[in-house]
Amino acid sequence: MELRTYWAIIWRRIWLVALVVIVVALYAGYQYYHLRKTPGALTAYHSSVTIEIGLQNNLPATNNQAPNYSDELNVAATLADSLATGPTLTSSEFDSAVSRQISQDSALIAQHYGTNADLGDWQNAGAIGGALSATSLHNLVTVTVTWTTPAGAWAIANAVGEVSVAHLGDYVNYTAGKITASEPAVSATVISNATPASAVPGPESNKKTFLLLLLLVGLLIGIALAFLADYLDDRIRDKNEVAQLLQLPVYGDIPRPPVAGKSESVRR
Repeated sequence: MELRTYWAIIWRRIWLVALVVIVVALYAGYQYYHLRKTPGALTAYHSSVTIEIGLQNNLPATNNQAPNYSDELNVAATLADSLATGPTLTSSEFDSAVSRQISQDSALIAQHYGTNADLGDWQNAGAIGGALSATSLHNLVTVTVTWTTPAGAWAIANAVGEVSVAHLGDYVNYTAGKITASEPAVSATVISNATPASAVPGPESNKKTFLLLLLLVGLLIGIALAFLADYLDDRIRDKNEVAQLLQLPVYGDIPRPPVAGKSESVRR
């Protein structure tokens, strides 16, 4: 009996429930449309490149000056950790060099993704820096690119490897001053080329679940408002409400008077 009463209340105020749900649905639909139009919001692409950090001696080894490989390996591991966690990959100088390298790799990119491949905002050094993340293991650094397009992710990862091999010593300095001719220089070698871009959930992909939950919340709010409106409405609509309110049986009721201009069958 109570369930029927609850349903009757909801059905009387169904317009209020529908209004709330429609408003929330319009908002959720607009947000979802905006997410679909934002590149990389729902789906992003990963590509990674692995670089080996080392030290390159500028002078040949002699009997009096033999290289200490253990020390050099420790220094290389420290440099790899510094590259992965430090500001080098996100610096404007490094990211600008990556952007310039991409412009020089147009023929190579065309071989993998065809001519006029969509690279995204590859000329924006700040966007490139925000797309890079790295992890280190001993003297190995794996740089992962999260980008809005597959071609752009691969092109950035490949350019990061090329810039690191050619100019990493310009961005990473392990001495207090400038490296002299007698000191080993920082070197980098790509041991795993840029991987083909793979699709991953974008940073805003969880908003789809949020929008679905928002629709459910809107429905619950609409039902709650329907009960609140019915609670504040003190009108008596039928004999069942009279019997429930007074806790007395109803033995009869007065029918509605006939409406002028209507036939008897319609009045019935």
